[in-house]
Amino acid sequence: MPDNASSSKPESVTSPEDAEESAENATEDADPQRRFLIFNAAPAWMVSMLVHVLILLVLGLVTIADPIKIVNVLTANNTGDDGPEIEEFTIEEIDPGEISELEETEPVDVTESVEMVEPTEVEQVDIPTVDLDTADLAAEMAPTAVSLQTLTSTQLQPLGSRTSEMKKKLLRDYGGTESSEAAVTEALKWLSRHQLPNGAWTFQHHLACNGACGNPGEMNRAKAFNAATAMALLPFLGAGQTHIQGEFRPVVFRGLRFLIQNGKPGRKGGLPVLDLSEGGGNMYSHGLAAIALCEAYAMSEDPELAGPAQASLNFITYAQCRDGGWRYRPQQPDGGDTSVTGWQVMALKSGYMGHLSIPPQTIQGSMLFLDKVQSKNGSLYGYASPSQQIRPSCAAIGLLCRMYTGWDKNHPGIVDGVKELAKIGVLKNDIYYDYYAAQVLRHYGGSEWDEFNVELRDWLVSTQDQSAGAKGSWHFPNSASHRGPKEGGRLASTAFATMILEVYYRHMPLYADAAAEEDFPL
Repeated sequence: MPDNASSSKPESVTSPEDAEESAENATEDADPQRRFLIFNAAPAWMVSMLVHVLILLVLGLVTIADPIKIVNVLTANNTGDDGPEIEEFTIEEIDPGEISELEETEPVDVTESVEMVEPTEVEQVDIPTVDLDTADLAAEMAPTAVSLQTLTSTQLQPLGSRTSEMKKKLLRDYGGTESSEAAVTEALKWLSRHQLPNGAWTFQHHLACNGACGNPGEMNRAKAFNAATAMALLPFLGAGQTHIQGEFRPVVFRGLRFLIQNGKPGRKGGLPVLDLSEGGGNMYSHGLAAIALCEAYAMSEDPELAGPAQASLNFITYAQCRDGGWRYRPQQPDGGDTSVTGWQVMALKSGYMGHLSIPPQTIQGSMLFLDKVQSKNGSLYGYASPSQQIRPSCAAIGLLCRMYTGWDKNHPGIVDGVKELAKIGVLKNDIYYDYYAAQVLRHYGGSEWDEFNVELRDWLVSTQDQSAGAKGSWHFPNSASHRGPKEGGRLASTAFATMILEVYYRHMPLYADAAAEEDFPL
């Protein structure tokens, strides 16, 4: 019988060579499947990364032509054309041969409608580009010891006193009332109704309302659009309204855009400038407009406003006279005057609060000018030279400038100057003086402010016009000449009165009591 074990035959016999070949084939068949499984198992971010790396490698091999560099070329020409000179709004003549200024552009026709693009809720101002590299100005920032006092800490938003909650607190603490705030609201409504279609305002405000309210400014101020527009904008900004937020956002938007487009760009001393001076206003117009631009930038921190605001400050630096002050024309040979200087210092202060560049020598120069025109240890100030007789508006302007440039509350000049203003009290024929005196006394505080505030506040609230058309505005028919109301009419009067009623919260107090230091860090 045959042996079963020895007689069973294997199904196949594989040689070593055949086994090796089969193993290789099996490996090749398995590789695509393994790669597919690995690819599927990889996270999406890894796949995305690999794809983007490949794209970047391909793009790196592509030669790209150098882009075309576009440079804004801003020019300014000299001209011998001179406009009127103003002594606290007074028209005077000067020698045309003495002064060279930037060429003035043709003023905007108030009857011409300019197409406006209304902003959306988050839209920023559509502003012409001003060629400005702020990095070049970093070294020119004024150190604290020789610069304007800051009214805010780095932890607070610039002009944070104008926010809703802070306004309520400051109104309560510094003497505002519901009636004064209601008057401010009505004034803003009147101002908004008198904005022209192109975003500007005019001292001939009856052109905007078709004569619904009278008392326009003088005809020789009719083309001072920058001054009128800035004066109308400042009360909105003082109330916390900007082009980004607030009930009157579109109004502020159009006004700011008009100012920037109506300015004259150029370059002075290697820096870009925006000249907002004009016939019928001159450096008054520029100072007012620069304050508006700087406050709008400080409040909104809109980068589109940084260039124009800085360029307006650069023009102030360029225009400074040799004695450290400012007057009607840039670098006027006969030196500055206290009235024009006050507006420029206010603009520099607004720019400083917005962290814009202010050259130390500009501030030092303004302090030298104040030294030049002061008397009685700095408690009194003249117009262009010292005065032993008190000039109310010059005294108030000089003291406010001293507060902003570093004099403390106990300085003899401040103490004696405040006493002088307290003796003068409220002048119902000089709203220009009242505007500056209110700021000085409010910063100083105490019984002097309390008495002054009650009289001025209640008088303004009671005299606000309530008639149809003029409702919300002010007119001061008994105002002294060269103090604003006669030259700028109802528009200027309304702007000054509104800003006075905003004095409680327009700026943080410079001299806070110890108990209030936590609320108002300086």
